[in-house]
Amino acid sequence: MEKQIVNMLSDIQRNMKEFDRNLKELDRNMKELDRNMKGLESNVQGLESNMQGLESNVQGLDGNMQGLESNVQGLDGNMKEFGSDLKEIKETVNRIESSQTEDVIALLKVGNQRSETDFHYLNTRITDIDKRVFTLENRAER
Repeated sequence: MEKQIVNMLSDIQRNMKEFDRNLKELDRNMKELDRNMKGLESNVQGLESNMQGLESNVQGLDGNMQGLESNVQGLDGNMKEFGSDLKEIKETVNRIESSQTEDVIALLKVGNQRSETDFHYLNTRITDIDKRVFTLENRAER
């Protein structure tokens, strides 16, 4: 029986040593798990930081899009104003062209009237001179 007790004690001692080894291995595994958890926490914090940066970038892009939309609306307004100005310029050019034609016609009429007045004046003078020459020729023949 004593031998049995010694065997049992020996088994218990072996089991205790194995338990101690298993406990140490469990402790190492727990420390490794703890390091892995800290790394995982660090990775999660990095992801959160990246997400915040991404959100900030999206907000910046949204602001840029609003600025672009505002610029496009401004360009649209400028194009409408440009079209209106161009229409006014065309109307002015057409008015000037038509008034130039009317001015040229008026100048030609005035010139024509002066020519007719000059013609009548010269014709009357020549007729008077012809009458005088005829009268002088008649006197000379008598």
